[in-house]
Amino acid sequence: MVIFCLLSARAISADIKQGLPQSLKAGMGELIYSKNGLEIKMKEGCPSSFAKGGTVWAITMQNIEDNKRETVIDNNGNAPEVIKVNNGFKLVYKQLYLDGKIWDVCLELVFSVHAEAFNVTGSLVNNQKGWVVTGFTGPVVNGIEANLDKFPLLMPCGLGQKFVKTPTLKEPIDKVSLKGAQVWEFNKAVSSYELTSHYPSRFATMQWCLLAGEKGGFYFGSHDKGHGSKHFRIRYKPEDNSLGFAFSHDLACAPGESWKIPSQIMYPYSGSWHKAADFYRNWFNTSITLPDVPKWAQNASGWMLTIMKQQNNEIMWDYNSLEELCKISEERGLDIIGLFGWTFGGHDRFYPDYDPDPAMGGREALVKALKIIRERGKRSIIYANGQLIDQNGTTYWGDKGKYITVQKRDGTLDYQKWHKYTDAPARFHGMACLGCDEWYERMLDLALQANELGADGILYDQLAVTAPKFCYAPDHGHAVPAVVYEGDRYRLLNRIANYMKTINPDFIIMTEGLCDAVLGSVAYFHGYENGAYVPAQEEFSSRLDGSAPTFIYPEMFKYTFPEVLTTYRNPAPVNNRLILNYATVYGLRSELEVRYSADVRYLKESRIPVPEDYWNVISKPDIDLVTSEDPVAAKLYSLAIINFQRENSDLLWHGKYEDENGISIKCSKSVIAKAFVSGNRMGVVVWNTGLQAEQFSLDVPGYSFEYATEPGKGWVDAAGKLNSQNIRMLVWKKIF
Repeated sequence: MVIFCLLSARAISADIKQGLPQSLKAGMGELIYSKNGLEIKMKEGCPSSFAKGGTVWAITMQNIEDNKRETVIDNNGNAPEVIKVNNGFKLVYKQLYLDGKIWDVCLELVFSVHAEAFNVTGSLVNNQKGWVVTGFTGPVVNGIEANLDKFPLLMPCGLGQKFVKTPTLKEPIDKVSLKGAQVWEFNKAVSSYELTSHYPSRFATMQWCLLAGEKGGFYFGSHDKGHGSKHFRIRYKPEDNSLGFAFSHDLACAPGESWKIPSQIMYPYSGSWHKAADFYRNWFNTSITLPDVPKWAQNASGWMLTIMKQQNNEIMWDYNSLEELCKISEERGLDIIGLFGWTFGGHDRFYPDYDPDPAMGGREALVKALKIIRERGKRSIIYANGQLIDQNGTTYWGDKGKYITVQKRDGTLDYQKWHKYTDAPARFHGMACLGCDEWYERMLDLALQANELGADGILYDQLAVTAPKFCYAPDHGHAVPAVVYEGDRYRLLNRIANYMKTINPDFIIMTEGLCDAVLGSVAYFHGYENGAYVPAQEEFSSRLDGSAPTFIYPEMFKYTFPEVLTTYRNPAPVNNRLILNYATVYGLRSELEVRYSADVRYLKESRIPVPEDYWNVISKPDIDLVTSEDPVAAKLYSLAIINFQRENSDLLWHGKYEDENGISIKCSKSVIAKAFVSGNRMGVVVWNTGLQAEQFSLDVPGYSFEYATEPGKGWVDAAGKLNSQNIRMLVWKKIF
């Protein structure tokens, strides 16, 4: 994609004749469209900017005949007609030109003021025979000063990621140890560093980013109610220390069709970054309504993810042993049993056939086990993969599966490879095209089966992980090509969730990953994104002491969507203090995973595994984590911390996460504090991440102090030192 490049002399002279520059003023900024492209001048407290030539928009055309040839047309050499409109101006390109050829594509861009922000929308009409529009980038904003130490860049990667330094040759920030995090990539063609991420997916969970200073910043977002496929494109140019921002949209606009450009919002704001988050959330509420989550799910501490039968046919738990698993969960405070690999095929094998396994006891034993789980006060979630179709081992693939699998541009079928054991073959799974009626019927049948078996919900794995893609299959009922894993994904989940509510209002839909596009149907998320994977001690310490150039920033998603229920991710049979304290401070629900035989022995016998126990496992658990924790002590702290959360659930589970709003703390760099508000009460959780006891003082204006409490200790002295790797909650009451 060609973006951020200099305008040609031809474009400059033509634009001047058309009545440029044009400008709009709103709040803290001024938008200027001129011969130099698009510029946002911002007042004090916001990032400074300067006029800089650059491409404003680009359109990607693809030849329909063979789907191979592509052409990119941008505003270079294309002169718009400038028309004044209510509250703004419009650029009209009645047809486009490239290398002397006329392209029968009409483009309109409308610039207007929206409250204190600038809004750009518009449309394109494709009348070019034999060509489909597959991409639109823009409008591009260039020339923003890259002062990340003063105005850090917040990106919606997973729960959030913060960049506080720009990349350099010495420190390119092109590798990080954080799981699922973004890194800069150097583009030699333009001598620039770039950040890209694809929404909606675990790499871009929301449609906004910002430069966030202490007293103001710059919000850049897409207010797209269709939650369509788009790519964040952030470019840093070292030669002039500038940043550029753009969205690249995926679309499929065939000849004779039109496409509406979603609203792009540019908002220079005053205040803390929370104002920008509130701005996005207020808009989001006009696009998606969050579901009514059953009380049992709201009050569920987290889950024990249990693989009963693995890909290599090894059975680790049969149905009759689930009562014992309940006991193990109770000892650690976990309320939900997640049943993975509960079928004849085992985990990651024979999808989408999910039938009870006679070798594990058969259907009757499974029904009995799920009933016992409920009788013991626990809940159960049954696994199904929301997108994978095993290409071997079932009749489904040959009869139906391969015909509803996403077809790539070259005609091959899209797939994922899952290989878990060195002594068992890899499994190749086709990627289902989610809009096919056959797939909806299959997924709905699995939800109905889960309910009939006695489960409290179903997990459709991966459906908040995968980014959208193009499908070129001619017989799926969609245009060719079509963007899939966007609207079809939302409709699939919404249809199932709505239907199941008519069958059992307490039945929930879960999925893996996180993205706001599916919040209308998913009640509980199984974390698999940046920030859901808890950082290591040294990673978190480098954030607090200022040495990390980028780090996870779970505050971003948690503050924007405080009521969303999601677990952290820990593919190991033990949680340490770091993981459990992190979850409490950021309002995440808990998880333990039992994936392999050594994990089972660890839980049943407190037997610490050795590396040889995982000799044939390809993706091993964190051996250092498992071997560094005393099984009994870890179990006791897990129970203590979850009991602490439960005792204070009105604040920690049901209160609104306020981050640092309304509080100030004096402490060392190893101590952090986060606020939760419910009614007239505020709970401030203080966490000492360091290796020695620390003193701190907390100020909460407008509130009177009530008491302080710690896990397993009850009330404690609020003024006392906070021990290493401990948390304390101070509760306050609003003064009227």
